[in-house]
Amino acid sequence: MKLTYLKVLFIITMFILISRSIAQDRNYNVSIEARNEATSYLNKATNLLNSGKTKESFTPIIKAIRIDSTLFNSYGILFKACIMNQNYSDSLLNYFYIGSRIYDADDNICFYIAEIYRFRKQYRKAIIEYTSAIEFSKSGDEKSFNYAAYFSGRAFCYSQTNMFALAINDYTDYLKIQPDNPVMLLNRGVCFQKIGNDKNAVTDWKKSAELGLPIAKEYLNKHKKK
Repeated sequence: MKLTYLKVLFIITMFILISRSIAQDRNYNVSIEARNEATSYLNKATNLLNSGKTKESFTPIIKAIRIDSTLFNSYGILFKACIMNQNYSDSLLNYFYIGSRIYDADDNICFYIAEIYRFRKQYRKAIIEYTSAIEFSKSGDEKSFNYAAYFSGRAFCYSQTNMFALAINDYTDYLKIQPDNPVMLLNRGVCFQKIGNDKNAVTDWKKSAELGLPIAKEYLNKHKKK
């Protein structure tokens, strides 16, 4: 009994120590001065982005994150800069991971990381982050502006790794949100074709063509010639 009690006591003690460590890590104290300085840098970065100076915007964004990494808007602005400048470097990716450690259950930051990996063609890593974004979004009261893109992004990555059935599921979830998106209908049709379901493929391509996507007609014509 004594040995068992000591084991239990050890486990409880370790749990308390770990919990305290986590609590300390999450206790971010930022002065008003630091917050104002970081906000000023973000405003400068936003002005640079709006004027098309994407490369120049990175310096004030990074300064803002280094001064106050708890400013959530920093990561959205950094993501915008990455997309506009097509810069998906490791150094910038690391800043998103700083945000993910602070906001460890935030779907938006997972989405930003997933998109960076997708653009880098690291599809399996992207799938992990999209999946986290989808799971975290389930606990939120409001859906993110990017919510539909969680599914389309993961669907694309699934298709690039030949997991077509999973891609179809995600395109279907996307189309529940935006049913008249011709590109997603086209893509789902391609995935249906890949698994041998030509009937559903043609149905998607027809609807895509009706919605005005010219390339959908090309897919239909190629299918007719088979």
